[in-house]
Amino acid sequence: MNWRLVTNSGQDEGFIRPVIGAKGFPFYPGSSMKGAFLRACPDELKADYCGTEIKENGQTKTKPGILRFHGAYPVDMSWGNQKLLVDIVHSQQPRQVEEDCTTTANPQISLYETTLLFGISSTKNLGRSEWEKIWEIWEKALGIGIGSRVSAGYGRFSKHENDGTIQEIVSRDKLIFSVYLSGQGLTSQLLNNTTPEFRPNMFKAVLRGHTLRILGGITDAKTAKTETQKLWGGIDNGTFVGKLGISFTAEEIDLGQHTYKPKPHKTHSMSTYDLREGRLDIFYLGNSDKEKVKLKKFVTQLIQFSVLLGGFGKSWRRVDHRKFWNQYFKDNDKPMIGCHWEFLKESEDLYLTCGKSDIGHISKFLHDIQQNFASLLNLNNDNYTPWGETWHINNVQVWAKISKTSEAVEWFHGNYTTGKRIYKTDLTGRIGNKDNPSKVGRIWHRMYPRYVIKDGKLERLPQYVELLTIFPDDSDSTRQFLEFLKDDTQFIKIFPRGN
Repeated sequence: MNWRLVTNSGQDEGFIRPVIGAKGFPFYPGSSMKGAFLRACPDELKADYCGTEIKENGQTKTKPGILRFHGAYPVDMSWGNQKLLVDIVHSQQPRQVEEDCTTTANPQISLYETTLLFGISSTKNLGRSEWEKIWEIWEKALGIGIGSRVSAGYGRFSKHENDGTIQEIVSRDKLIFSVYLSGQGLTSQLLNNTTPEFRPNMFKAVLRGHTLRILGGITDAKTAKTETQKLWGGIDNGTFVGKLGISFTAEEIDLGQHTYKPKPHKTHSMSTYDLREGRLDIFYLGNSDKEKVKLKKFVTQLIQFSVLLGGFGKSWRRVDHRKFWNQYFKDNDKPMIGCHWEFLKESEDLYLTCGKSDIGHISKFLHDIQQNFASLLNLNNDNYTPWGETWHINNVQVWAKISKTSEAVEWFHGNYTTGKRIYKTDLTGRIGNKDNPSKVGRIWHRMYPRYVIKDGKLERLPQYVELLTIFPDDSDSTRQFLEFLKDDTQFIKIFPRGN
């Protein structure tokens, strides 16, 4: 397995149980295996391999297929490492997008990078060529993903050849889009341990969250949530498998630790990643070629939006302080903050260009994305009130300027002008306690690489577009900060225009 596998057999008080086989071993059931095989099997072979229903003397009977699916067990006991076995799932969407509320983490058992032995047998003697055909179908099923939470990157596999090479198993007919990325920032840690774990499900979390934000600026809350679940799966307003799924392959990555001492004789450690090369694959899990084409356009713009205004994973709302304000750490007493993501060479055509004297291309993209999504998803509803972090001209502002270094990063930690600050206000958010609860901030900060078209070619300049995305509240501190941006800085408001 590339990462983790979940075989969900229900919940006990929020704890997601695995399927347990003989002698307490986690088990991937044969029935699930057959279902995955059927989804990948050509129609003309389904009856022979997996059985079908027939009419006989006016009665419906089951005609068994020749194949028997015996499920899968781990090949060794490495799965039983308690530091790897417990997997924490913590949905942040209600808190970060919909409303400032408390969310709960749910533990589940998932198998981490485990090798599984699958069993398939036949009631008839089959030749080598027939078994190779069966294996090709099963490999295609693995390429789609098996188990639960497939759309979030679980249940993906690789082939380990005898010559030592490793090849990821990908269902090419389901793949609609691949994007190549580099990034750095904070990553998760394995439970009760300081071992870093780079979790691919963070990509789906961001893409799903931004989908809801943008759709929330097009239609009412209930419709926006339902349409988001139709795309990415969910159970809030019905049960939706979802039409889109992700898989992430980290080709070159270093995992490490950021240690700091907030007080003498007290050391804290935070896990970090430095991803030099990775590939994010987006899969279409439906069967309509027409819809597949529409969703490719949707996903392309969604990823452009995500990289333009934020990032992926922990602390995505802030720039990576190591890269843009390293002196913040000079006394070794500060926690790590922020992340930074870029498109690699293979995907740099996804960058929004920024010409010599304006930021018009970026501004146009931000104004067009709502209408583009409304057309692609056939949504149109003007009778609603913007809510939470929705992408609506009455709900959000984007300010930008071109620079080599970040001007705004220090404003998040002290005064931005004499006697004025946004530090620990509702705008920037805060980590609280039982008497003064935490609040999710209402501002995002991003340093976006500046690209231009020169002589018909895409060229990177040694500059960035510094972007502040703000969801204003009615507080005096926010009003004063917006006045400061307008009157005393080189930032210009690029969304919405003319307001």
